[in-house]
Amino acid sequence: MKSMITRGVAASCAVAALFAAGSAEARFRNGPKYVFFFVGDGMASVQIQAAEAYKTHMNGDNPDNPADLMKTENRLNMSQLPIAGVSTTFADTQFITDSAAAATAFCCGIKTAPGVIGRNTDLDTSYLSIAEVAQEKGKAIGIISSVSLPHATPAGCYARVNSRNSYTEIGYQASLSGFEFFGGGCFRKLDKTDNAGGIAVSNAFSNAGYVTVNTVEDALAQPQEQKVICSVPVSYGSDAMPYAIDNPEENFSLAEVTGCAIERLKCDRDGFFIFVEGGKIDWAGHANDAKANILDTLAFDEAVGVAMDFMKKHPWETLIAVTGDHETGGMTLGYAGTKYQTAFEVLDGQLVSYELMTGGMYQYKAADSNYVDASSDIDAGMIELIESLSGMVWSDEEWTKDSPANYLSDYQKSLLEEAFDRFMGGSKGNQTITGYDLQGPTTIDYENYGGSYNPIVMTLTHIINQEAGLGWTSYSHTCVPVPVMAVGLEGWRFTGSYDNTDIAKRLAKAMRARSLPAVDKDYDGELNY
Repeated sequence: MKSMITRGVAASCAVAALFAAGSAEARFRNGPKYVFFFVGDGMASVQIQAAEAYKTHMNGDNPDNPADLMKTENRLNMSQLPIAGVSTTFADTQFITDSAAAATAFCCGIKTAPGVIGRNTDLDTSYLSIAEVAQEKGKAIGIISSVSLPHATPAGCYARVNSRNSYTEIGYQASLSGFEFFGGGCFRKLDKTDNAGGIAVSNAFSNAGYVTVNTVEDALAQPQEQKVICSVPVSYGSDAMPYAIDNPEENFSLAEVTGCAIERLKCDRDGFFIFVEGGKIDWAGHANDAKANILDTLAFDEAVGVAMDFMKKHPWETLIAVTGDHETGGMTLGYAGTKYQTAFEVLDGQLVSYELMTGGMYQYKAADSNYVDASSDIDAGMIELIESLSGMVWSDEEWTKDSPANYLSDYQKSLLEEAFDRFMGGSKGNQTITGYDLQGPTTIDYENYGGSYNPIVMTLTHIINQEAGLGWTSYSHTCVPVPVMAVGLEGWRFTGSYDNTDIAKRLAKAMRARSLPAVDKDYDGELNY
């Protein structure tokens, strides 16, 4: 009897071994069934470290204590991925890239000029993207972004245009993609017809079988075969998801819409390819808003965590790759005025992003009928607004070097007074949420306030950042390399130091898809958009 049991166990083990060997062989032959590609727009190592430091503070620990910083609960999900590499970011024609050229590099595997998506610098050849060659393999495709869906980075997955600003054409091409899921922000200019099809973008999507919903619940309720666009109901007029710091309760998060895409696409027999962009990291970097930048990095990382949770259920079938397209703002951890010290608690007082701060400034200006000229001092109403939005204190007490970090010094008050005059000196008409009325911003305006940003808000966020120990060098992109982090089947391909075009090539090899770059003959030659 024992002999029979032994033989039975041995036979079962042999079958299991054969099955495991067969499964391993199939995995090697087919590559990962489920592929996640995460891109933090404007995110380099410094944004990741800043987010971890603030997360450490939010968890009640001390960022100045290395033991606290290295606690698992204080680290980002992406930082804990076991495979790491580093990628260049430069474009074909200049050292500092834009998002269009970067997206073309890591989606199509070619360098191109800034502003161009899915085409070469000479604008005579178009290329397939990593999402499209995954689609050729039978995978269901999901494209998610916290900014507008035809923006440069997500458009790198499906568009070929000479100009990233051709939003109507980009939206039209998205409708032709056949991708099963778009989510996050909204498509722009839905009623416009200036595209190759001569059709309103909204009609193009309807004709292609897409339905647009505004909640995750409605998206999940759609039939499995239904193609879905899941856009936030509240975008504050930007067609993007609001900053994480501002996101209202009725909106879903980037993590929630990522989970929605997984649920809708996971039943595909060939698996899925899901692209997720944390685009508002970049926008906050342009505006030098550290609090908004950090919280959007954390929101992006929560989406990475959703993919990691999925991978726990499919450990031998999943690949996750995370990177940035470039760094934005020249952010740095360390400021001359604070030397070797940081004070991340200063960020706690900032309640909204620079964008909603700006809206408050314009409401103040529209209601101020007493302002005469640029020599007037900041009044009690503006001081109250500054304090309520930022957590900084405009105290009448004499400031000393031992004053709390959130107390404004006389010098900082003078900077705010100057910014107040610049802002209030313009006309009250034709104000927008992102600009202020001047006879064309001067070089000093640009260096001090970013040109199109509100002078008071820019001065205020710079003060907050500096008191926290954070600095910025630019309102544009920089050319520092970006990290690449990965885990899962074929993740080993992302070790080392390489060009951003190699990311697309390595993803294609991992999926056993067509090699990139690959010419798209359907969009060959000259294009009008």
